[in-house]
Amino acid sequence: MSIKVKLILGLCLLLLLLALGVSVVFYRLILPGAEAVERRERVTDLVRVEQAIGQELKRIHQVSREWGNWDDTYRFAATHDPAYVASNVTAHWLQQLEMDLLVILDTDGRVLASVFSALAQPLADGLIADTLAPALAPAAPSTTPVGTGPLLPERGSGLLNSAAGVLLLGAARILPTDGQGPASGTLYFGRLVSDAFAAGLSEQLQLPVQLALGPAPSSAPQVEALSANQSLAQTGLALLNDPQRSLQIRLQQGRPHYKQMLVSVRYQLAAIFLAGLVASLVAYFLLECILVEPILRLAREAERFSRTHRPEAFAFTAGRDEIGQLARAFADMAERVSDGRHLLERERDKLERESLTDPLTGLGNRRYLEQALAADRAADGAGNTGVGSSRAARLVVSIDLDFFKRVNDHHGHDVGDRVLQQMAEILRRCSREQDILARCGGEEFVLVCRGVDENDAMGIVERIRRETAGHPFGDADRQLQLTCSSGFVLFPPWAPDVSPDAGPEASKAESDARLLKLADLALYQAKAEGRNGWVGYGVEPGTAHARLPVTAEALHAAVTTGLVHRISPPGPSSQQAA
Repeated sequence: MSIKVKLILGLCLLLLLLALGVSVVFYRLILPGAEAVERRERVTDLVRVEQAIGQELKRIHQVSREWGNWDDTYRFAATHDPAYVASNVTAHWLQQLEMDLLVILDTDGRVLASVFSALAQPLADGLIADTLAPALAPAAPSTTPVGTGPLLPERGSGLLNSAAGVLLLGAARILPTDGQGPASGTLYFGRLVSDAFAAGLSEQLQLPVQLALGPAPSSAPQVEALSANQSLAQTGLALLNDPQRSLQIRLQQGRPHYKQMLVSVRYQLAAIFLAGLVASLVAYFLLECILVEPILRLAREAERFSRTHRPEAFAFTAGRDEIGQLARAFADMAERVSDGRHLLERERDKLERESLTDPLTGLGNRRYLEQALAADRAADGAGNTGVGSSRAARLVVSIDLDFFKRVNDHHGHDVGDRVLQQMAEILRRCSREQDILARCGGEEFVLVCRGVDENDAMGIVERIRRETAGHPFGDADRQLQLTCSSGFVLFPPWAPDVSPDAGPEASKAESDARLLKLADLALYQAKAEGRNGWVGYGVEPGTAHARLPVTAEALHAAVTTGLVHRISPPGPSSQQAA
């Protein structure tokens, strides 16, 4: 028998054991547990029905006591006043109280008054002899009121078997309202267990309740599965006058959760079996490769490595034999080569980042600013018109710390460096993640934003001014109050970006330089007007970059001709500082 055949047989045996184990766990553990949970739920439903019937018995008994302990009833039992019967012992009251019978007996057991519903008419003639008599004590003295013998429950209510069906009966002695004095008889209220009564319980409990006369009650509720879709739960309530019979409660319900679990588990078993089959196939091919073809694979990979010097494509067999040792030697060599190359790449990336980053503030430098503007121009060529696109309104802000040279002269360059770092943090807080922020030299910073209007532009520079003026620069020992001046230019969207006198790339780079220069002119003007303020200019739509002014004289002429306009706040100026 070849090793391949042995491998296939072993994997098949493993798969068979897996399926057998999962089946045993399901049918021996999971399924019985689910059935036990379902049985507890059904028993709980039966208890709810029993409690509902008990509550109805309590209600009937309470009504019996209220009518029995009533002066009018007490006087009627003594005087037999027909007016009481005409006004109280009526079918109307039975309907109002949801009862089927009302019977009043005197102390000798004679019927003083009675009324029966249509369902209870079969009880009109034999209620005392056929229904109540078996519930009394056989040897009860004649002085014991009818219906209060020791076989009736102490609570004064119970279930009786009658000619009209199972009867929920409540009894009370007839006493004055204060409950004092001798009893003058017994008052009964009863309700038949009818289809309407069962329907009311079903609606109340949201259960398919079935009530019928059955054999003697069993010691415990019975729950059985009729099929995978239906279950039957039943129990019995004892009858006072018929110990061989009971009120049978039946709940025949669907088993949606059980059926759903069966379907789910079957799918899971199929999925596990399929996963085991796939795993077996994968294991087979993997072992075949490890045991049969390690030398050929190692030779192919070694040859490929010698040609391409690409160790990331090198794979080896990690065995303990000579082939494994040779493979590990090749792997170590490939790893060293790979580590060296990765180190070079990391160093290159680090140098590139450092070439784009200001080491003091961590912001981008002028080279970063130029590359960021070039990347933004590339987004324009790709058709991007979002907030980050150069086709959106373009805001260029030039920021400069006022009298920064005095900080270096009076407090030293270490304090000056700390001030620049703190200023960079202020600008980070005042800018958005997609904005371009750079330090272009000394105490000068540049902020480029997209998708803003004039109000947004004024809000940005004013916030920078306020944050700077209110920030304590320096450290705990030497706190400095500094201000900044800002100049900005707001270029409208969809403006021409190509000069007819130069190539597209050269013109775009020149346009960025002109925008930066115009922002610098606005900055110089802000400093000339007293510092701690800002000056902004908006470029009129349709103005080409090539026509942007780059000198103070050209700026004055552009304002005069309407190519640009000065941006001022709508109200009284709030930028002047003391």
